[in-house]
Amino acid sequence: MLNELMNIIRRIFGMDHSWEMLTFPRVQIDPASARSLTQVLQPAHTIRLRPDPMESGPLAATPRLTWHGITDTGMVRPHNEDDLAHLKVNGNSLFVVADGMGGHDAGEVASSVAVRTVSSEIRRIAVLSRDPLGAVERAIQAANAVVHQEAVRKGSNMGTTLAVALVIDGVAHIGNVGDSRIYWIENGSITQLTEDHSLVAKLVSAGKLTKEEARTDPRSNLLYRTIGIDGAVRTATTRWELKTGGTLLLCTDGLWNEVSDEEIYRICAEEKQTELICARLVQLANANGGRDNITAIAVKVL
Repeated sequence: MLNELMNIIRRIFGMDHSWEMLTFPRVQIDPASARSLTQVLQPAHTIRLRPDPMESGPLAATPRLTWHGITDTGMVRPHNEDDLAHLKVNGNSLFVVADGMGGHDAGEVASSVAVRTVSSEIRRIAVLSRDPLGAVERAIQAANAVVHQEAVRKGSNMGTTLAVALVIDGVAHIGNVGDSRIYWIENGSITQLTEDHSLVAKLVSAGKLTKEEARTDPRSNLLYRTIGIDGAVRTATTRWELKTGGTLLLCTDGLWNEVSDEEIYRICAEEKQTELICARLVQLANANGGRDNITAIAVKVL
């Protein structure tokens, strides 16, 4: 085990071999070891995000955040079409996840373009506090326009889901398109803050499918609303007040299709370290099949 890990580290720092996709399950690293290794393992298709150091001084009234993010190819797909980002803007935090569609060199492009566009638009909008939910809406619309233009230029059917959370003064301003989700975990409960724009979600809402049946339904990948397919898109938006001790979780369907809400809650409640939350969620999704790319950002409110 130690020799294998050292060989991995030598390959990374030697830069003389192509990057390998490494995940905790594949290199047999248990979650307890993950925290000490996340600064070393930085493969191309497994991205780990880390929070900025907390500012010193007296605590402000606004809750503090610690966060971590990871995206993994999974056990079946040959490449990763998911993307994610974190951005600090005027002391506020932006979190974004996206799940691209359209195949290699299309889905990857769509998710990357969408995440970059949302980030740049939020950075460009100087005064967010006046209308933060409007800022999220405008950023998502901008992402849709750019991805659609790229799809037309390439003659591609590329598209992507998008889930965005802009946290200002302890309130998450949320927008989403598609079936990437945002959850809030607190005090023995897990709440899905976003709505899935999918056929099976409509069937569940109409009472024609249960949530468990929807997970394995062959129509589960049919979305009626995505970023980039049309020139305009309708965004679902909401606000959610964050409370100390809770966890905000952004994820793609590669996670929630493989890991039940109950299991997501259990891991988020058991782990205090956000990097261990992400490691365990990805491990479990891969252990349950890993049929799709897996992306998660865990945000703890302190």
